[in-house]
Amino acid sequence: MKRLGLGLILGVALGASGVALADQFTTVGADHYQLGWTVLVRGAMVCRDPFVRPSEREIECRSGPESAR
Repeated sequence: MKRLGLGLILGVALGASGVALADQFTTVGADHYQLGWTVLVRGAMVCRDPFVRPSEREIECRSGPESAR
């Protein structure tokens, strides 16, 4: 039972560190592309993979809804 608990804790820790590392690789500096994300406005898809500027609180879509399908 102790080995099961230890394995569970180790698995969760490794999974969390993998997510943290992946986030660093998709972010380039302060401004970056959010790969794999979809922008929705009132439930309607606007675009995918937006360019984000957190310092300006701005999201820029490089593709319209027609090409995002």
